[in-house]
Amino acid sequence: SRLIWAIQGITARAWGFDFRTIPSAGALYPTETYPVVNNVDGISPGIYHYEIKKGQLALIREGRFGHELSRAALGQEMLEAAACVFVWTAVVERSKWKYRERAYRYIYMDAGHIGQNLYLAATGLGLGCCTVGAFFDEEVDQLIGIDGKSEISLYLGAVGQIR
Repeated sequence: SRLIWAIQGITARAWGFDFRTIPSAGALYPTETYPVVNNVDGISPGIYHYEIKKGQLALIREGRFGHELSRAALGQEMLEAAACVFVWTAVVERSKWKYRERAYRYIYMDAGHIGQNLYLAATGLGLGCCTVGAFFDEEVDQLIGIDGKSEISLYLGAVGQIR
């Protein structure tokens, strides 16, 4: 729970905004987090959605999906071996209503901030991690159940014990 909070948890509430551990253009926070749990103590394997405002995980699909993620990411086996793989997406309209076409630039910057927080938090907890940008969007979208239009896959982050 410390890891997922460090990646994208709420740090303050003010002026109608929920500020998080990452910066976001206009405090619009278009990103969503989907942990794909393979081997984490106390959590059943499956695909979850991190409900940020509640600070909890909601199960989307039960089961082990490391192989499917690895295949979608051009055979990167670490995704199958990782204890957890975070899939980050963006709900485009959260930024696009204000920033129009420039929204995509800010969305990708937000993803970079999330990735940096993953590296910092994992290191602080003695875990290894690796982010992945090489994957087939449609396969990841289908796996986590998003449409690839109003919500798009951005980035993957594998986390586990250092070997």
